[in-house]
Amino acid sequence: MASVNRQHNASSWRVHWRVNGELKNKSFNDKKYGSRAESKIVAEQFAKTIEADIVRGEYIDPHRSKVSLSDFKYEVGIVKLRHKETTKNTLEIIWETHIAPYPIANKPIGSIRGTHIAQHIKSLRKPNGEEYSHSAIVKVVEVFRVLLEKAIDDEYIKGKNPATTGQVKDWIPKKEKSKKIYLDRFQVNALYNEIKKTYPQYAIAIPFLAYTGLRSGEFRALTWEDIDFDKGTVKISKSFSDNSEEKILDPKTDSSNRTIQIDKITLNKLREHKENYFDEDCPYIFPNRDCNNPITGRNFKQRILKPAIKELDLDPDIALHTFRHTSVYLSVQSGADILSISKRLGHSKISMTADTYSELFEDIDEKLVEGLEQLQADVV
Repeated sequence: MASVNRQHNASSWRVHWRVNGELKNKSFNDKKYGSRAESKIVAEQFAKTIEADIVRGEYIDPHRSKVSLSDFKYEVGIVKLRHKETTKNTLEIIWETHIAPYPIANKPIGSIRGTHIAQHIKSLRKPNGEEYSHSAIVKVVEVFRVLLEKAIDDEYIKGKNPATTGQVKDWIPKKEKSKKIYLDRFQVNALYNEIKKTYPQYAIAIPFLAYTGLRSGEFRALTWEDIDFDKGTVKISKSFSDNSEEKILDPKTDSSNRTIQIDKITLNKLREHKENYFDEDCPYIFPNRDCNNPITGRNFKQRILKPAIKELDLDPDIALHTFRHTSVYLSVQSGADILSISKRLGHSKISMTADTYSELFEDIDEKLVEGLEQLQADVV
């Protein structure tokens, strides 16, 4: 049982309790709580709470909850073994840039409430003063969630995870649909031919991306071993990161591990590319200048893609991810169904494909009805 007592001439009440044979105590100062009577009330309430927690088996040492969020992060870590390397890197970057430099990192972990996290994300701004996007804030909240979930699991705090409360969710910006640029087959071919004039060793990347839908990191991590010219396939089993210490990582998700077909025209261009640029000492299909790594996304965009876009007077916002969008657009034009497109992209759920590219599937129901009408017309 917890006891409340006070030494003669002392200025605080002290609560004593025993857990697993170990004696614990906590003081409640009169000045802090306003008076001797008030501090006694708080001490007695605390004693009752401790007793109840011990009986229910939910006791957590109150001293552990005093460790700061920052100290807890460095003591226990932010990642779990099951996390992919890409997830680990993302969590660490978000911590270092969006949480560690701010006052909330120094708060005792047991005192952090949903309102504190909400206030933190509400005040976050880019260096130019702009607000962060929905996706950026979601990642910040995820770091809080992962850390505080570990704190609950390791019995530093108890109760509901503060990062999952309604106050936090209310301050996450609404998701805005990003601008998508879809290139037609003529624009894809024009870019391919333009880059052949300036950087011929990278020109094949344009039709390859537009007709396979690989992510930027996926296509840049490709080695010649990933291409099966006999079967006409490409195996996607890794991704290249510009920002992490370990450059070659696992793909974004489990479903991103996939093998897909390459159309014969693109495959022939790739075969010609290999004949011209294959180097047995360089495993990458799209290497950097020294061939010690794949080319970075920034260098590909700024040195190779942007000048070609400008020369052809195309949309200046075209980026590497544009070709992933373009692959969906071209696939829909070719008559491909949404399930095949989703698997080809490496999406974990077909709903992700439908939500992301809803504007490309608006007439799918109309076409379905036309097909049903034709089916019935044949037997009427």
